[in-house]
Amino acid sequence: VVDNCLCQNGTIPDANGTCIKGSDQACGDQFGELARFDVQNSTCVCRKGSVPDTNGTCVSASNELCMDWFGPNTAFDGENSCVCKKGFVYADGECFRGTNKVCASIIAGSTFDGVNNCKCRKGYHVDEARGMCTRDEKAEKAQGPPLPTTGTVTVTIEGAKHLPKMDKHTKCDPFAVLTLGEATKKTKVIKKTYQPEWGETFVLTYNVSEPKNVPSELEIDFFDWDQIGNSGQEFFGRLTINLQDIAAQELEGWQDLQGHDGSLVKGFDKNISAANVKVTFKEGLPYVPFWEPILEEKPQWAIQGARAFVALWMVLGLLAFFVFRAKPVIEEDKKDQ
Repeated sequence: VVDNCLCQNGTIPDANGTCIKGSDQACGDQFGELARFDVQNSTCVCRKGSVPDTNGTCVSASNELCMDWFGPNTAFDGENSCVCKKGFVYADGECFRGTNKVCASIIAGSTFDGVNNCKCRKGYHVDEARGMCTRDEKAEKAQGPPLPTTGTVTVTIEGAKHLPKMDKHTKCDPFAVLTLGEATKKTKVIKKTYQPEWGETFVLTYNVSEPKNVPSELEIDFFDWDQIGNSGQEFFGRLTINLQDIAAQELEGWQDLQGHDGSLVKGFDKNISAANVKVTFKEGLPYVPFWEPILEEKPQWAIQGARAFVALWMVLGLLAFFVFRAKPVIEEDKKDQ
């Protein structure tokens, strides 16, 4: 069944719907001097640096023009479109601050991806007709084999930047808490800075009997240490890392922080807060010397002291071995004399 007639390749419809030969001149006559003919798709498009207005006429684009048309949360992408700024999502002709709640109101079951889009969790896809996330069996099968029942996640937290101002009179005192299933680790607190440098590496493991109990995500929560108050810490951002993703490929580089509601965290300087991390996954459990559980979560001086004590005993043991081994040889020499 033919519902409409189309112009042949190389032609375009004029204002009356008549197909005419496509050219830059023909497009310019209809849509302004900033329009050009796209030979590949046989259509008229705006030249780089311009966007179509409500009448389809191509006009010079700028951030100010985009904000005037679509609100203060839009910007010109430098090509041919007005787009939402990072941290915002588009709906009903306007850009809204991206949060899990806003995304759920646009697409039921979706969450904010931290950039400009609402996403469904793995194994689901967006059903445009119904405006919701629905199970996608093919995608679920294609996401890779299930995670093993024992695994080791190695996390290096190099540092962070553009952290928010949490107190009126002082800078942030940041530290991070890593959680994988029931395993947790914590970085040291770095006082009075918006750009901490930790350079710390942590090893988190899990060991479960059934595949359904395998943790699906690694969470890295960032806090501001506070001497005053009951908790002594104030949450300001989080990284949520999918284990299935890092099992396929390690994660390395700057990652944007998100709040409890999924929105991007803005720093003291209005830039997006981010952390520099490296995360790898390995099947199985690492070799751990028998004394390591005793040393875990102890001050650095205590750890170094305990290791030195163990080393000293090993050296003394070796000396004693050689001394007692040499004694019978000396006695035999005396008998021969």
